[in-house]
Amino acid sequence: MTESLAVALELTAEINRVSPASDDLAEDLAFMWDPMKRIVPFTAGWIGTLDEDQRRYTTVTSIGHDRDSLAYMESEELTELRKTGGLLQRHRPMRRRHAPPHTAELPCWSRHWWPAGFRAVLDVPLITPDGRHLGVLALHTNTATQPTTEARDMIGAIAPAITAVLDPMNLFAGLAQLVQGATAAVVVDRRGTLTPLPGMATDSVLTRFPTVAPTAINALTDRIRHTTFLCPLHADDAPQRYVQVTGLACPPSTPEDLIGIVLISPPGNLYALTHRELVVLGLVIEGHANRDIAARLYITTRTAAAHLEHIRAKLHAPTRTAAAVLATRHGLYIPYRLIDGRTGRP
Repeated sequence: MTESLAVALELTAEINRVSPASDDLAEDLAFMWDPMKRIVPFTAGWIGTLDEDQRRYTTVTSIGHDRDSLAYMESEELTELRKTGGLLQRHRPMRRRHAPPHTAELPCWSRHWWPAGFRAVLDVPLITPDGRHLGVLALHTNTATQPTTEARDMIGAIAPAITAVLDPMNLFAGLAQLVQGATAAVVVDRRGTLTPLPGMATDSVLTRFPTVAPTAINALTDRIRHTTFLCPLHADDAPQRYVQVTGLACPPSTPEDLIGIVLISPPGNLYALTHRELVVLGLVIEGHANRDIAARLYITTRTAAAHLEHIRAKLHAPTRTAAAVLATRHGLYIPYRLIDGRTGRP
């Protein structure tokens, strides 16, 4: 075993010990630069993650770059050059000699890297197992003879460990395990885009009923970090069925454009509550009085009051407030926005 290979194996093992849930990945990953220099004698190192719009990268950790150089590493201009150079489609590291022709004529070299003393660069795409381009590891050297082919391949072999630490999906997968029996999960960003959580299915509930995910996400706040409710699955000539929907807020350490996770799981004990009673509970939780409940469900106020009496009896709740607290805690309600008030169907 060569010394470089031994260093690469040890470094990979150390990176694997870094938690994706870390609040300071820059500090937690800073240890890797020194051993990495034993593989590639670089002058400056940088790791950045690409935003959802693929317009620019954000620095995770770096060494050897001054303020101007660091700003350029994050610039839209360099991101565009990486795109046109095919870096976002690559899975293997790219050395300068593998870059497009006339490299010296590129602005990144003529205006920035060559004047800074850089003579070669190794760009290593950070690609997730499901093919997402998460970011780049870039190593700049002061000699065109480095990195060698062997060193390039060793850094490429280390890259998946770095990717695993940076990938928020790994953290979300751990959170998903907290929801017992979860069968499907998606990650929701600020645009409302649903991204399947790797390793889990995407339940058709989330596509057939477009209000489900927003209902879960909109219930989350700085103080409310999770929510649970029921979604009815209507089928003609079949008993009423439900799935449990859980919304989890993203931890503070995740990228700002990701806001939450929505999971689907089987419902728990429904305490013999009827479909109408579950809808009534949803309206009670929203703060509606009996008259408002009656108007929204096209029933009389007396019928609404009777529903609440039945609910309290089934939940052994002394008051409507106590019933609402229990229903919120156990997800025993259907949000009104999920159903048609007249028919009670989704």
